[in-house]
Order: sequence, then C-alpha cells, then structure tokens
Amino acid sequence: MSQEQNRTQLDKNVTSDESTDRKKWNFANVIVSILVLMMIAVCIVMLVQVIQLGKKVDGLEESIQALRDTSANIGDTESFGGIFEIPDVDASMLYESEDADIEKVAKLENSIVWDGADDKSSGIKKVYLTFDDGPSQNTDKILDILDQYGVKATFFVVGKKNYEKQYKRIVEDGHTLGMHSYSHKYKEIYASLDAYKQDLMKLHDFLYELTGTDCNIVRFPGGSSNTISQVDMKELIAYLDEENMIYFDWNVSGGDAMGDSVNADQIVKNVLDNIDKYNNVVILFHDAAGKKSTVDALPQIIEKILASENTVMLPISEDTVQVQHLH
Repeated sequence: MSQEQNRTQLDKNVTSDESTDRKKWNFANVIVSILVLMMIAVCIVMLVQVIQLGKKVDGLEESIQALRDTSANIGDTESFGGIFEIPDVDASMLYESEDADIEKVAKLENSIVWDGADDKSSGIKKVYLTFDDGPSQNTDKILDILDQYGVKATFFVVGKKNYEKQYKRIVEDGHTLGMHSYSHKYKEIYASLDAYKQDLMKLHDFLYELTGTDCNIVRFPGGSSNTISQVDMKELIAYLDEENMIYFDWNVSGGDAMGDSVNADQIVKNVLDNIDKYNNVVILFHDAAGKKSTVDALPQIIEKILASENTVMLPISEDTVQVQHLH
C-alpha cells in the first residue's frame, strides 16, 4: 500500500474514532442531563414534602397550645389551630390534680355573701358586668351583645395564644381589660408570693405588648377569699398595693362557674334576684367555651338592668367602689 493510501486510511480511522468519541460524549451528556433532571425532580418533591411537613408541625404546635389554653380554664375548650374543635369538656379531664380545687372554687364563687361598705351617696345604682377566664370562642359573641346594647364591661383575662384579635377588640371596643392570671393553675399561682408575682407580671407584659394597655385592675383566681392559696392572701394584696394595682371581687354571681350544667334561665335568676341588694353591683360571669348558657342569658339580664330606674352599667375603673371580700 502506498504512503498516500496509508495516510488516507489513517485519516479515516481518526475520523471514525472522533465520531465514536462524539457519540459517546453525546450519550454521556444525555445521561448526565437525565440524572440532573431526576435530581431536580427529587429535590422539588422533597421541598414540597418539607413544606407540607412544616405546615403539619405548625398545626400540631397550635393544637398543643390550644390544649394548654383549654386546661387553663374551668370547662373551657378551644380551636385546634383552626383545623377542628374539640367538644366542651370538664377541665378535670385535663388536669385531675386540680379537680378538687376547681370544684371548691366554683362552690365558693357561687356562695359568697358580700357584706362590705356600699356607697349609696350618688343615688344611682351602678352595675358592672365582669367576665373571668377569657378570651374564648365565646368572647366575640359576648362583645357583639354588649355592642348591640351599647354596654361596657370588664374582662379579667388569662394568658392565651391565638386570641390576639379578641384581646385587642376588648380594648378597642372601650371595655376594661383586667388581669386574672396567666396560667390559671391554682397550685402554681398560689404556691408562693414569688410564684404569684411571676405569673401576674407575665400576664401584664403579655397584654401590654399586645394591646398597649398598662393593666392595673386585678381579680384573683377564685377571688381574694379563696381557700386554695398556700400564701396568706393579705400578702398578695399588699403586693398589689405596692404595685398600685387594685383588685376587685364580686357581690353577685351568675352561678356559671361549672359551665352549661347551669342553664340560661337559672343564670338570669341568680343575677336578677340579687342585684337589688346593693347599690354598686359587681356581677361575676365566665367567658369560656363551656359557658354557652352565659351568652344566652346575657341579653335578658342587660335588658332588665337597662330598664331599671336610676341605674347605669359601667366598666370597672380605678374610681369604682371597691367590692372586695377581704376588707
């Protein structure tokens, strides 16, 4: 074979090798591209799953917090992160260790007979509607009723998440925002003076950051006459005096402490049969999910009071005659 033929054959071989290399390269590129696309697809799927998992975790956290909020109230139940609602339950199902205390406090709240000084100098009967333990799923219903009749009230609230709108609405609607306790757990709150201070200031700061209200109106869980506290209540009252805070009890009870076991008609009777005993009437109600009867009773009670002569309905303020069980 001539030199020229050899060169031609060599060129053909080189060209064939290059073609083969290009095919291999193209094939490799296709494989890499497919792998890249598969990895991208896997990443997208994983990202979607992570997002969904994150939502589930958020929902679970809200559910847990709602359950904690529920256990902080006698008979209260809350919404589980907007996903579903648990039925009304007795708080004893949630923290049995306080069951006896809850029952004792409820009986005491309903049986208190106030014998304090009653200022009649103005000749005007003053009635104060007060609601303990909220906010709850009933708060907006209560606020709507109060708005309908143009009445202002007082809400002694506890610390809860997921009710920011209700705390703010209480203030925006012109009602008094009072402090009840942050946790509403008697054994924790009343374990010592320091424990009470920490709980109350936690609630104070929570409400201030949320609503801008520097609360100084207080109601003790179970009232100042409760028999649950491990601390002499006079020590707690002295602490409030030092902080320029005023506590209020009640002289008329709606009798709704144990939830819907008391119907609306009985609550109406409990209130209307007793308001004529005093010239300054502080009525105890409860704002909690298990208190539907309270919501149902409220319009009739308000209408009756508004129809009474020389009677006004007011929110509690620093100038309100202090209805206190310990005096």
